[in-house]
Amino acid sequence: MPAVSLTDFSQGNIAAFATGCLTVVGGFLTGYVVGMLAGKAFDKLVVRRESPHGMHKVIRYTCALIVAIIVALIVFRGGDGGNGNGGGSKPGENASGSGTEPTGVSTVGTPATKPDIAPAKIQIVEAVKVRIYFGNDVEANTEKFFQVNDDPAKTDLAGVKATVQQRKLAAKGRVVIVYEFAPTASERTYAWAVLNGAKDSLDAPLLSPKQYQELLTKQP
Repeated sequence: MPAVSLTDFSQGNIAAFATGCLTVVGGFLTGYVVGMLAGKAFDKLVVRRESPHGMHKVIRYTCALIVAIIVALIVFRGGDGGNGNGGGSKPGENASGSGTEPTGVSTVGTPATKPDIAPAKIQIVEAVKVRIYFGNDVEANTEKFFQVNDDPAKTDLAGVKATVQQRKLAAKGRVVIVYEFAPTASERTYAWAVLNGAKDSLDAPLLSPKQYQELLTKQP
């Protein structure tokens, strides 16, 4: 049941007040019956004899009052706040007494809804290009499988890591590795297994040229 204001004399609130009073009376009668049953149970189960009539009367009225008070607190909660929130405004009125609710602004001058959260900035992506070689394109007894950016000399995984870390220090955004295969290499060769197996330590996503272009289209 909605809270009933004790200072609002509108037709709707008067009807709610009357209903609340009837509810309290019902609570009183319910408590009275409970007290009567409790008295009889006390005689039968505890003292095993009939108690004085005055004691039964005290028990009945005590239970009736307790239940009535509890019901009244529930029904008339909010005291003289218009809608049970202590604001003193009538239903349909804002704090200034006008008949319309404010839109977008609460009665204390702050936004009624949460402010818009600024969208997260899309990081600019900076790429380290790695071309992967294998077989006859790699110097014997080495693991110089990689050509980084425009450097003609091939390097090993440590060289790739060093370039990535150096780029991160000066980067304005997230660094990714864009890989491509020379004719002698593929995803089935050991060279790719070396690079792919180190992606966690590189801390940079491995992207194919197609994936990289798709990512660029999402940049502002």
